[in-house]
Amino acid sequence: MKQTANYPQPQGITAPEIEIYYKTTLKAAERPKINSASDVFRIMSEIGEMSRNMEYKELFYSLYLNTASELLAVHKISEGTTRNALVDIKFIMQGAIMTNAAAVIVCHNHPSGSTSPSSEDKKVTERIKTAAALFDVHLTDSVILATDKYFSFVEEGII
Repeated sequence: MKQTANYPQPQGITAPEIEIYYKTTLKAAERPKINSASDVFRIMSEIGEMSRNMEYKELFYSLYLNTASELLAVHKISEGTTRNALVDIKFIMQGAIMTNAAAVIVCHNHPSGSTSPSSEDKKVTERIKTAAALFDVHLTDSVILATDKYFSFVEEGII
């Protein structure tokens, strides 16, 4: 004997909608080129929130680059305390995907004024590098900023 199942009719399922967009106002010729950590230091020093809070609280940013090392976008990932900032790597990768970036540079400040990387700075940088590689995005550098100096993981041979 053949049995048939009586399934209830769908009742119009609703789910949250995701809207993702990236909007740039810069023309290609206006994009600054980032060739070194000193370029990162200069650009981030010009960003109001970073320059105002350099000695007050830790801020973590991602800079997204195209294949010509031109800046596509700057994205604040987190705002922390005087000692640290929580970094959710998903947000870094989300920005890379939204901008179709070929590379990413991450940077944060140390309110203490020291640019020496902590063991946590090194661990997070390695995790970001691993995650970026999964999306074919190159982690170009990780830079620690202070008011008048910076530390580059690339220049110091850490990555």
